[in-house]
Amino acid sequence: MADRGAANERTALAWQRTALSVLAGCAAMARVTWDALAVAALLLLGAGAALSLAVFLLSSSRYEAHLVRRSDHSPRGGGMAFALAAAVVLMGLTQLTVEVTGRLTLGG
Repeated sequence: MADRGAANERTALAWQRTALSVLAGCAAMARVTWDALAVAALLLLGAGAALSLAVFLLSSSRYEAHLVRRSDHSPRGGGMAFALAAAVVLMGLTQLTVEVTGRLTLGG
């Protein structure tokens, strides 16, 4: 019988890599939009960082809980996917805001 712990470990690591990538994306977005948004860029970075941290911690705790109970029969929920989707939407809205305010500034 194959060890199913390795698959769960890979899944947890994949979630953690994704959370770190989203955090890096939020940091890059804050850096690029700093001239247009100033302090709002830091607030958006903070929100993205909080969402990424939540996903990182949830993936770690889910894996640790699996090691204790060794069962895949618990409901998964959608908290991690929702947090990552919210962070990506936040980055998109940040870029949209910069584009709209930049066009208004250039046109006016």
